[in-house]
Amino acid sequence: MKILVTGATGFVGSNLTKKLIAQGADLRLMVRDPMKLNGLSDYCSDIEVGDITDPEAVKKAVEGVDLIYAIAGTFREPNLSDERYREINVEAVRLMAEAAIEAGVKRLVFCSTGGIHGSNDGRRPTREDDPLLGRGIYEISKAEGDKLALEYGKEGSLETVCIRPAPIYGPGDDRLVKLFKIAGKERPLMLGDGTATYHMIYIDDLCDAFIKAGEIEGISGEAFFIGGPDKPTIEEVFKSVAETLEISQQKIRKLPATPFLIAGDICETICRPLNIAPPIYRRRVEFFTNIRDYDTSKAEEKLGFTAATDYRKGLASTAKWYKDQALI
Repeated sequence: MKILVTGATGFVGSNLTKKLIAQGADLRLMVRDPMKLNGLSDYCSDIEVGDITDPEAVKKAVEGVDLIYAIAGTFREPNLSDERYREINVEAVRLMAEAAIEAGVKRLVFCSTGGIHGSNDGRRPTREDDPLLGRGIYEISKAEGDKLALEYGKEGSLETVCIRPAPIYGPGDDRLVKLFKIAGKERPLMLGDGTATYHMIYIDDLCDAFIKAGEIEGISGEAFFIGGPDKPTIEEVFKSVAETLEISQQKIRKLPATPFLIAGDICETICRPLNIAPPIYRRRVEFFTNIRDYDTSKAEEKLGFTAATDYRKGLASTAKWYKDQALI
C-alpha cells in the first residue's frame, strides 16, 4: 500500500513519517522545502516538492497512492490573511480530495483540531457531534476544512476520516516554551483561577491514532477526538512543570482574566488593520480560561485507541528536549 504524507516537515507530519518508516511503510512525502526533512529523506526517497494549494503538484503527489495523511496546514500566523487561511485549510482539502478521487485513492485522513469546537461549557466533555464554535480564523477555517472532508466520506466518493486532536505537545515542538518559562518560576503569574481543564495529547500517542485511522474499516465520514488519558487543570499543568524543573517552593499569583480579555479585543481591533503585532492577544489570555475537555470514548470504541502517555511523563520528556535545545 502506497501512503502519502503531506506536511512531513512539520511537527505532526515528521513524527508520523518516522512511525510509518519504522513500520516499513511504502511512503511518498509532499513538502514545500525538502531541506527541512532533517534526515527523513535518507529513509524515504519518494519526495514530491510542491504546495498543497497547487493543483498540478497535488495531482502529481496522489498518483498511485492508496492512503493520504493530509497533515499539512497553517497554524496561527498573525500576519496571514483570512483568504490565505481558507486557501490552505479549506480549498486545499477540496483540491486533495478531488485529485484523490480522480486517482483512485481509497482513503484520506485529515488532521483537524479539537479547537473547532471552541471552549467547553464545563458541564460535560465535548463530543464530536457538538456545535462548532471556534472563534479565530484558524479555528473557523479548520472547521470548514473538517466539514468538507467529512462530506466526501458521507457521499461515498472517497473514504475520509477526520482526527481532531486536543492540544498537541512533545519533544520537537516549541509551542509550549512560553508556558514552561512562565510556569518554571517560583512566583509565576496566572490569569484566571487555574481551574480550566487543559486536555492534551502527546505526539507519540497522536501518531498511533492517525495510523489506526488509516487502517480501521467502516469509519468513513467519521470524526474522532484524540486526547490524553488524563485531564489536568491549568494549575495542575503549572505545578507539574514546576516539579519537572525542580521548582520546590512555587507560589502562583492569580489575576482576573476579564480585563485582559477586553484589552486583547481592543488591541487586536486597533492593530490588525495597521498590520502591527498587538501587545496582547485575546487567544493568549484564553489559554488560561478556555476549557478543553474532550470525550474520547468514540476513538476508544471505533479505533481501538487509548492514549498511553500520562501528562506528567509527557511534560517531563518535553522539558528535557527544551533543555537540550537551550530553549529554557
